[in-house]
Amino acid sequence: MKFAQRPSLTLLAVGGLGVSLLTACPGPTPPYQPPVQLNFQFPAPTDMTDVRVAAIAYLGGAVNVVGLGYPTGPGTATLSLWGDGLKALAADPRCTTPFLTGEAAGKSEVTVTPPTAKTCNVYFLVFRDANRDGRPTAEEELYNTHDLYSFASEAFGYRFVSPDGRSTETGTRAAGWSLVRHLVLQPSATPDRYLVTMNSVPQADEALTIRMHEPTDYFTSQGLQGGRK
Repeated sequence: MKFAQRPSLTLLAVGGLGVSLLTACPGPTPPYQPPVQLNFQFPAPTDMTDVRVAAIAYLGGAVNVVGLGYPTGPGTATLSLWGDGLKALAADPRCTTPFLTGEAAGKSEVTVTPPTAKTCNVYFLVFRDANRDGRPTAEEELYNTHDLYSFASEAFGYRFVSPDGRSTETGTRAAGWSLVRHLVLQPSATPDRYLVTMNSVPQADEALTIRMHEPTDYFTSQGLQGGRK
């Protein structure tokens, strides 16, 4: 399984986000955190049996499945990310790490403002759960997306250049959790050079459909249903 800008793993293990049990008298009940419902569209397989959408997060060296979505029709699905789970992810130092040494690692001409920003990302893929264990493998993966659901410790903006020097990425992240959209442009004036943007969308736009596609190069391809950009 190949994920852009993140390690490739052959098996994604389900891991729990630990919740400590207190033996003392409990404090005030925390406010209810409503779930975030996300909508997905993908090229419909001829056979939709056991097709699922998985949300995954990297916790140090481990990969956790933090949500499973189910089809609502041929080539469509919904997935809910629960508020308590997102809160636990954001508080986990294995996930929430400095942007400079995480997402920007290995890039050149890096600028991050402010440089103290930290992020924790949730990624998505469509897979056929052949053994019905809820754990996608490389062999089961059908589609993915470069869009992500991201936590930022504070609002920030950034810019960097890809390792091969062909792509320049810029982006802005809102503080807290937000849906981040991936867009690639290839200006006609600069052949073989690409402009990548990764920006948080307004909360009102999180209901917009996330389009899944066959794996494409993160820095040079805008994956769309039916083909490349």
